[in-house]
Amino acid sequence: MGLLDCCKLLFLVLLFRGANSDGTDDEVEMISQFSHEIDNWLKFGNESESFQYMINSLALPTSLQREDWRSFTAQRGMAICIICRSALNIFIEHRRKGMTADVIRSKAIHLCTLLNIQPERVCDGAVTLNLQTILYIIDAKPNLTASTICGVLLESKSCPLINDEFNWTINIDSGPPKLTRTEDTDETIDIVQITDIHYDPKYEPDGNSHCNEPTCCRRGQNRTNTSGKRAGYWGDYNYCDTPWHSVVDALDHIKDTHQNISYVYFTGDIIDHGVWETTMEGNILSLSSSYHQIYKTFGSIPVYPILGNHEPHPLNLFAPKTVSNNEISTQWLYNMMANLWINNFGWLPESTRSTILQGGYYTVSPKKGFRIIVLNNNVCYCYNWWLWYEPKDPDGQLQWLADTLLQAEKDAELVHILAHIPPDNEHCQSTWKREYIKVINRFAHVIRAQFNGHTHNDELQLVYSNNITKIVNIAWNGGSLTAYNNLNPNYKLYTVNSNNYAVKDLENWMYNLTLANEHVTQRPLWYKSYSFKEEYDVTDLSYDSLHTWFSRLTRDDDLLRRYHRHFFKHAEPSLMKECNAKCLKAYLCRMIASLEDHARFCT
Repeated sequence: MGLLDCCKLLFLVLLFRGANSDGTDDEVEMISQFSHEIDNWLKFGNESESFQYMINSLALPTSLQREDWRSFTAQRGMAICIICRSALNIFIEHRRKGMTADVIRSKAIHLCTLLNIQPERVCDGAVTLNLQTILYIIDAKPNLTASTICGVLLESKSCPLINDEFNWTINIDSGPPKLTRTEDTDETIDIVQITDIHYDPKYEPDGNSHCNEPTCCRRGQNRTNTSGKRAGYWGDYNYCDTPWHSVVDALDHIKDTHQNISYVYFTGDIIDHGVWETTMEGNILSLSSSYHQIYKTFGSIPVYPILGNHEPHPLNLFAPKTVSNNEISTQWLYNMMANLWINNFGWLPESTRSTILQGGYYTVSPKKGFRIIVLNNNVCYCYNWWLWYEPKDPDGQLQWLADTLLQAEKDAELVHILAHIPPDNEHCQSTWKREYIKVINRFAHVIRAQFNGHTHNDELQLVYSNNITKIVNIAWNGGSLTAYNNLNPNYKLYTVNSNNYAVKDLENWMYNLTLANEHVTQRPLWYKSYSFKEEYDVTDLSYDSLHTWFSRLTRDDDLLRRYHRHFFKHAEPSLMKECNAKCLKAYLCRMIASLEDHARFCT
């Protein structure tokens, strides 16, 4: 097989046109040719005719630039995995033979641009921001392989992570569970959940809402606007974040509308999606101004905040405590949050400082018998490069969680857990996720609810027992204030039993972005889109009732379509796409968190 044939086959596989061919022998040869051409290009800088043909064949269609490659399965996923391992192996080899950071940066930017992974400006920014951390890890960890890196990035059956360093466990008390008896009461408290603000200081009303970069509607993008579509005043359905006046409006509306708020749960992500051009100074300014506005709005109402994966610079990267290099350490962020949350706004007691500085997590007891545990589970995110460096229970957080829950059990406390990423999210590294779900199963009787963000969708996850026969816990997702992407802004109001802290009902509040942008001189028309109990006709939100509700979903497509509409918060652009039987089934699988394989719900 010649190089041109190899490129054609590789291109077909990449674009999913060869998904039904086994091609094992061809696969070996085409990757060998691919590696050879990249190797020669790195060594000699020679863009031969064969190299150029290969690049042209493999260049990513613009329509696929925002695709999640982890979602590719079977032959598709295998092809991406092999390409990842092949290319990274060559770069690592050249680095260990002395290639300088400047040369690697130049080559990586050029290759990113040639393959149309992103426009040159985005490639330049993303490579420049991340390269120092990546090279530090490669240099400091001689046994790091491309197979491990790609296994973390693309972890799946098509691209398995095979590395004993990731076969770790934590110590979880074996029980038996010590049950805490609490009587039900008619008295309730109101808890508001706000999440995923994604404030964009560069948002430009009437700017370009259909750009060729990961995030649009930003100053400086008008020159690339050939679509004629302009950013709305209050936000935009496309890949755009939130203008400041929309942030202020949302917070003011919440405070003015709900007079009896006991607590505010803020579940992370203040920083925008302009991921190729963030700066530490810019992040500090956005974090400071956003938290100040939250404090200004809610005053004496306790706020319990957490970190999102966008908060550090660069995004996603949470360095271990052992990394002291200020240029790549995350300590600046932990220091800043401790000062804001404890000193400036008084939301948290001094006792939380040590673990915030350790890894951005903490626990607090607002009243006797009730404990809030806040996690920084962004450390498990597959795009946190530091997982390659120190994979075992980063910052000791999961062991701390298990120990804290054990103490809560002994003290007869009931718990809410706040974490940015949902429990069984596909982007959380599998070992961390497995150990976390084991902890939840052990202490499910203590944990009354979990609250997450990150996905921007209105959804939930039901944590099932190991044999998937009963629900043992539930994680509510707050959605997002950002409209990114093709969503309406929202927040949630929970009615919580004041004695046992179980969620009795929830209301979703939102506004229609299309209507809001038609009346720019008026504030958006926020409204209650539904109450969970009323919308889904459940008597209560007990685990037995939710199990019955889930069983109804498995056989009632109309009910599942209702969930589908709420998932996208009734945003017209998302609901224009048909959700067929396979699409509906995927919601069932997405709703379940379990240690067991629950694929039967998805097929």
